[in-house]
This record gives sequence, structure tokens and C-alpha cells, in this order.
Amino acid sequence: MTDDTGVPRPATGPLLALAAAARPDWSPDHLRDVLAQIRCREDISFGRLLVAVAQLIADPQAEPPDLLAGGQEPWRHSRRPPGPETYQRGAAAARAANAAARAAQHHNPESDCS
Repeated sequence: MTDDTGVPRPATGPLLALAAAARPDWSPDHLRDVLAQIRCREDISFGRLLVAVAQLIADPQAEPPDLLAGGQEPWRHSRRPPGPETYQRGAAAARAANAAARAAQHHNPESDCS
């Protein structure tokens, strides 16, 4: 097995053929236009696009424009995940809270908490 970052490779033609075979009620040109809009509007990998189209094909009530409505909000793209220091601060705070709770129990031996 290789670590090829180009997998899955874009195969829009076969994807459109699959959609046409699975959903004859859809216009292939309409789906092609929607796919082009998504690829231009969002930075989406072909793998994510493939999954989105497969989910759309599986939904009997879905239409190609539903792909456009399912896009992520722009603010989600610019949001960075928290760094490891966030987790370290959280763990330190949890340890301090546990230590404070244990210390409070030792100062109040008549407490019902054990």
C-alpha cells in the first residue's frame, strides 16, 4: 500500500455517469453545473465531493442543487483547531480542581462525601 495523496483521483466523468445511471430523474447537465459551482466556490477535495454526491444519490428526495445548500459556512474554514497548550491548561485546571476537592474533604471530616 502506498501513501499517494492524489487518491482518489478526480473522475468527474465517471461520477456523472454513475449519477445518470442511478438517478435517471436528474439532468446530467444540471449536476455537472452544480459540481462546477462547488469546485469553484469551495476548496473541496474530490473525495469529499464523491461522498457528498453518493449521499445525494442515496436520498430519493434529493436534487442536485441540494449539494450547494449543504456547503459549510465560510467562518468554519478560517477557524483553527485549538493547540496542544489548550489541552494542557484544561488538564492542569482539572488536576487543581480535584486537588482542591480532596483538600476540602480532609478539612471537613464530617462530610457525607467519601
